[in-house]
Amino acid sequence: MWRSRIFWHLLLTYIVLVILTVGLLGFVVGRQVEYNQLADVEEQLRAKAALLRELLRGRESTDPLYARLAKHSANLQMRVTVIGTMGCVLLETDHDSETMDNHKERPEITQARYADYGKSIRYSDTIEQDMMYVALAVEDAHSDVAFIRVSLPLTHIRAHVAGLQRLVWIAAGLTALLALGVAFFLGRRIVSPLEQLSRGAEEIAAGAYGHKVVMESNDEIGQLAAAFNHMSERLASQFTQLDEDRQQLRTVLSSMVEGVVAVDNDQRVLFANERAGHLLDFPMRDSVGRHLWELTRLRPVQDLVRSALASAKPVEKELSWTGPSSRTLLVHAARLPGDPSRGVLLVLHDNTQLRRLERVRREFVANVSHELKTPLAIIQACVETLIDGAVGDANVRGQFLDRIAEQSHRLHALILDLLHLARIESETEVFSLGNLDLGDAVVQCGDRHRTRAQGRRQTLEIVAPEPHDLPTLAWADEEAVRQILDNLVDNALKYTPDEGAVQVSWGRLDNEVFLRVRDTGIGITESDLPRIFERFYRVDKARSRELGGTGLGLSIVKHLAQAMQGAVEATSRISEGTCFTVRLPQADSATRPAEKPTSLE
Repeated sequence: MWRSRIFWHLLLTYIVLVILTVGLLGFVVGRQVEYNQLADVEEQLRAKAALLRELLRGRESTDPLYARLAKHSANLQMRVTVIGTMGCVLLETDHDSETMDNHKERPEITQARYADYGKSIRYSDTIEQDMMYVALAVEDAHSDVAFIRVSLPLTHIRAHVAGLQRLVWIAAGLTALLALGVAFFLGRRIVSPLEQLSRGAEEIAAGAYGHKVVMESNDEIGQLAAAFNHMSERLASQFTQLDEDRQQLRTVLSSMVEGVVAVDNDQRVLFANERAGHLLDFPMRDSVGRHLWELTRLRPVQDLVRSALASAKPVEKELSWTGPSSRTLLVHAARLPGDPSRGVLLVLHDNTQLRRLERVRREFVANVSHELKTPLAIIQACVETLIDGAVGDANVRGQFLDRIAEQSHRLHALILDLLHLARIESETEVFSLGNLDLGDAVVQCGDRHRTRAQGRRQTLEIVAPEPHDLPTLAWADEEAVRQILDNLVDNALKYTPDEGAVQVSWGRLDNEVFLRVRDTGIGITESDLPRIFERFYRVDKARSRELGGTGLGLSIVKHLAQAMQGAVEATSRISEGTCFTVRLPQADSATRPAEKPTSLE
């Protein structure tokens, strides 16, 4: 309170008003007391002068006058002066009349000459005191007395008046002190609630929404406090709602697939969600407030922002760049509302996958067309040759018919693989999942391909897992696992040179089981390795077609593994070989059947 400016303003205002009011009142009362005292003295002097005039009226001889006036003046305790018609002092009770000046021009005598009564308060040179003089005209034809004047020193009267004025000023001072005490109390009563309201406002400004002030008064300040508390409640409710809306908006923006970036007119970032940081490859930490060109070096994005700032209509453009993080982005830029505009909002759509799928689709159509065109062209050529006369030559006819049959089988296998892959991708393929012993599946696969490996003097090795890696029961479909093994082993034998080695193993790791096919073949380059599971993708197209196959084997392996909640990965080195690993879910131990011995060859 002592630091409150309002309190000191109110208190000082009250002090000035009290001092002025009490001072003026004391001055008026003091003057009125003095006036009343002097009026009483004047009335007394006038009455005594009138009495003396009656004593003098009708006296022919003034010889005995001195003794009589002296006697009455002593009783009356006043100074008496008798003045003649020419202004000479005939008699003076307190001084020798012979030595006194002419009193014709005295103010009281002048007034009495014309109005029968005169009064004057002035300093007396005779007795050297302030005196009050009252003069009455004596109208007596038998006497030379013209005026009777009585006077009284004002020293005692003014001392008495001063005492009364002191009492007045003491009372005024006490009244002023009491008024100041009341002013202090009222100022404190007014300022204290205001200070509470001020502290409450500071609390709200500091974030304590809903803060209330407690006041019991029902006056205007109490009503102001009630309005303040109501405002605080509304602010708390509105800020809570705003915070919820902001959190909801942030959650929505953060979970969006699209990237969102808001920048001001100087291209300083106002907001950016995590997806935008991922798409434009800039860190989210401390991104707000920094220039866009500090966060991303993509010049087309900055140019698009400038174009949006200069245009009233939204701007849209697809941007592509290559490198470690090659992407294709569709960027939609629109000015923020306001006049002038507060900046630009960027919405980033990642079209990388869409463009990749379009490229894969185009390549797939081209590859399918090529794969279908080649056997059809061979069949057509053979048929035309037979029609042109070769059908009559038994040796030639047999060769062409064998070629037609071979290409027909190739077309049939290609169509079956395409249909199988389509069913897997559309999730219409029916899988009979159950507990499957991988050891049995691997041994059976080895039996199916061993004759082919022996024909090329290749070693097909079946490697059993260590005892601590048993049991190796997978939750999988038996036919799907057979296709996976056949495709991987077929590729391994196909791309492994004569006298090479192919190793098939299986085992358990954590909560998964795995199949592994390793060969000592030609290997795959690092740039081709991420794409080998695409349909019809061939590392060496000429050699692949020469060795046969549809080009869909690895794609079928990937989709079958994913359909059974598994995965496949590959590692390779040029001229050293390739290793494929398929991971599958492990069967629940509660549903495992009794283990059967695995025959190894």
